[in-house]
Amino acid sequence: MKNAIVRTFGVFALLLLVHAFAFGQSPTPLAANGRLQVINRQLCNEAGTPIQLRGMSSHGLHWFDQCYNSSALQTLANDWGADVFRAAMYVDEGGYMNNKVGLRNKVNQLVDWSAQFGMYCIIDWHILNPGDPNLHTADAIEFFQLMAQQHAGKKHVIYEICNEPNGVNWSSVKSYAEQVIPAIRQYDPDAIILVGTPSWSGSPGDVRSNPLTGSNAHNIMYTFHFYAGSHYTQSYIDDVIKTVPLFVSEWGTSNYSGNGGNDYNNAQNWVSFMGGNNSSGMKISWCNWSYCDKDESSAALMPGACGNNGWNNTSTSGTWVKDKILNPADNFGPPTPFVAISSPANNSTVTIGANLTITANVGNATATVVEFYDGTTKLGEDATAPYSLTLSNIQAGTYNLTVKALLNSGGPLTSSLVQVTAIPAPNQPPTITLTAPTNGTTFTAPATISIAANAADSDGSVAKVEFYNGSTKLGEDTSAPYSFDWTNVASGAYTISAKVTDNQNSVATSGSVTVYVNSPGNPSSDIIGPDCVSVNEIKLFELNSINLPNANSFSWWCTGSTQSITAVSGQPSKVNINFGANFSGGQVCVGVNYSAAPWYKQFCKTVTLCTGQPPINQAPSVSLTAPSNNASFTAPATIALVATAADNDGSISKVEFYNGNTKLGEDLTSPYEFSWANVGAGSYSLTAKATDNQGATSTSSAVSVTVNAPVVNQAPSVSLTAPSNNASFTAPASISLAANASDSDGSIAKVEFYNGSTKLGEDVTAPYTFSWTNVGSGSYSLTAKATDNQGATSTSSAVSVTVSAPPTTTADIIGDDCAAVNSVKAFELNVTNRANATNYSWWSTGSVQSITPTSGQPYKVTINFGQWFSGGQVCVGVNYSASPWYKQYCKTVNVCAAARIAAAEGLEKETSYVFPNPSPTTFKMVADKNIVQLKLTNMIGVEQYQHGALQQNDEIEFGETLVTGMYLLHIYYENKQIQTVKLLKMNQ
Repeated sequence: MKNAIVRTFGVFALLLLVHAFAFGQSPTPLAANGRLQVINRQLCNEAGTPIQLRGMSSHGLHWFDQCYNSSALQTLANDWGADVFRAAMYVDEGGYMNNKVGLRNKVNQLVDWSAQFGMYCIIDWHILNPGDPNLHTADAIEFFQLMAQQHAGKKHVIYEICNEPNGVNWSSVKSYAEQVIPAIRQYDPDAIILVGTPSWSGSPGDVRSNPLTGSNAHNIMYTFHFYAGSHYTQSYIDDVIKTVPLFVSEWGTSNYSGNGGNDYNNAQNWVSFMGGNNSSGMKISWCNWSYCDKDESSAALMPGACGNNGWNNTSTSGTWVKDKILNPADNFGPPTPFVAISSPANNSTVTIGANLTITANVGNATATVVEFYDGTTKLGEDATAPYSLTLSNIQAGTYNLTVKALLNSGGPLTSSLVQVTAIPAPNQPPTITLTAPTNGTTFTAPATISIAANAADSDGSVAKVEFYNGSTKLGEDTSAPYSFDWTNVASGAYTISAKVTDNQNSVATSGSVTVYVNSPGNPSSDIIGPDCVSVNEIKLFELNSINLPNANSFSWWCTGSTQSITAVSGQPSKVNINFGANFSGGQVCVGVNYSAAPWYKQFCKTVTLCTGQPPINQAPSVSLTAPSNNASFTAPATIALVATAADNDGSISKVEFYNGNTKLGEDLTSPYEFSWANVGAGSYSLTAKATDNQGATSTSSAVSVTVNAPVVNQAPSVSLTAPSNNASFTAPASISLAANASDSDGSIAKVEFYNGSTKLGEDVTAPYTFSWTNVGSGSYSLTAKATDNQGATSTSSAVSVTVSAPPTTTADIIGDDCAAVNSVKAFELNVTNRANATNYSWWSTGSVQSITPTSGQPYKVTINFGQWFSGGQVCVGVNYSASPWYKQYCKTVNVCAAARIAAAEGLEKETSYVFPNPSPTTFKMVADKNIVQLKLTNMIGVEQYQHGALQQNDEIEFGETLVTGMYLLHIYYENKQIQTVKLLKMNQ
């Protein structure tokens, strides 16, 4: 449907340990499960335990980039409880083929954030359009090689190599997969790889006759996609998962377009099916489409939510799906023990002769000792955490490092391999800084400009420093201090830099500075001074000496905008003028009083703004976009600060975040963000301050936020509503327990049922019930214990019940004397007939559907009497190890009269709008009026087919895959009437 941050394997291993308990009492999904594997078609964790991952898929990364930052993924992990995040990277439609480097960097970032917050991450090659994965095979191989190289050994990475192939058959998709999978396996031999299936990943059954084989089948799963408003194919998928390992990497509550009406009833059917309610008991992992704020019904967030960090501002669909991720809680079994090398990083290098320290982490287990290996050669060991070993004066070569943790219980743990190569130290380039002149300095022609630089080389020496105007070399210096005087420089603007060369011919170039050389003024004019000046420049002007005789006072001014005019002390015929930031041209003038004629005279000189001068630096702009003004939080709060900043005449160097006058942190690159953690109760005034590349600053308007003291969690309330107090039962009893539970300030996480202190079971959704079966005689004290979403608990008042021993009976076979059609009954051979019994053979003289012996108790059976039972005998033949050696026992069972009448009344006669009936092929039906839903079941109630709404006179055809037998078609009308039609499928 529908920049770049590089982490090493060593950093990932450390994250795995750090985040095992970072966000709560339970380990994260990644810490609990470790490396995933496929066993007997089932996704399993590192310990081999079958698991289900539940999470969210992104929409197109290039369309909704603002929805996928660190804060978004942290919320998805912490608040939504997601186990997995799918990064959907479109290949065409303006995606990867238009911006390969940018989208690879984005995917790498999402992989790192997923690990940081303990989630698995699916890297998705999204080829919805054009649909044929073979059109971009070479690009896919390149992409997945780079991804596998980057993320090899990271246990949380899953590769999805072709999302929703369409317009091609499975053979074509398989050919593509057989080229791409080896590109991944070259670097990442054990990661899970998901392979798309034809018809928009809607036909995984096509794989059955021609699956991937050999090394291409290792840890492979095939994808299935559905949309609840369009797909009702549970029975088809139920058959597929008997032979094909499936992963639902995308599904929606809407119809297949991602929009339209959301069918939550069918969505719940699918969620239950994927949770294990299928004939194989298979857990199927899933990602819901989509975690974005697009204005469509399948989007999990409300429109505009991403721009305001509204990761919990959920749509109707998002609210529903979030609940299905959180409830029931994950059940991954015991956390998976692991050992990993945290440093050095895989595929790293070390300098020959250096010391190499190897450090290891052990998680979810207690190690007695950790051993360090190069290949099969033991290097040493460490018995105390933190576990480390130092190799001194390492020699040239490649080292294949692993660690082995010996445990005080259970077998040893071995890490993934980390390869390190010892190489000669590379030559480090020299460094150079231009120290003179400073940027923007002005001179008067003919000028002498002194150029100076500082240069150094950390692993050698400086051979020379060359000085340049643009690309023209001016001169050089081979010894410190490095300087050069550029003389007789004419008027103009010049760009000066310096280049250093070290003793191994490695070079580096300094930053450049721009200087300006202005023309000198006319020395014969009345006022001597420059003809042009720069803004903010201070220049000297003086009255020509030919105008000084008999002068006794001077009054200076300027017709243009200046900052100040200051007479030279003791020489009033000279002034220094600061032309300030706003000077644009004018006249510099002086009025002179004389002691003789001409008594008074004015002299003026026109001064212009020099051309080619640098413009006045404009301050940057900045605004704080998050949090919103007057937002409130609960302590201890984490407040995400986000700012936008721009500079019209340069670039942003940094954005700093403040609470009042106290600096909280800074960010050097866009998007400008800072996460202020563990904020206590109080009121705060937040601002952002931007600094541009020339040092100008601006501060945003203040945003007020309030952090409230945490509300004390109120315990939930719970009461046991069934059974009633002092109720009595007969052994072996089945006791139905039911409870009411509520939480005034949150929600109920689970209700557990107890007999005394012994837990009987639990229920995580209302109504809260549990059936306690096969209860022996005795007195019991029953309670219910409710746990809320913050872990607070309450226990109900106790209810006492009594289970009495069953009355003694002399009947050979113990069981009911009558049975209703389609009922299931239990029968057992009386204990008085079981001495020396070695074998039991059960049968019935009447028509029944099945007879099932009880596992481990063959003297007991469960009989399904089916639709056609009309009475008969239940019998058992018993072999003995002593006399009488063999004997038969029988019990007569009749049809219960009331059940016969009820069954007849519940089945309406066939109607004329389902035809043909009986049918050897398919059935057709014409809706006689508006219909909400159709369900087809067999005679014991197992659903075979389902269809959504029909309008009056709509026609459908169904039943092609049904086997021979009787079926019931249940028709649900808009007026809440229900019609049931009996259908007969015959042999062809």
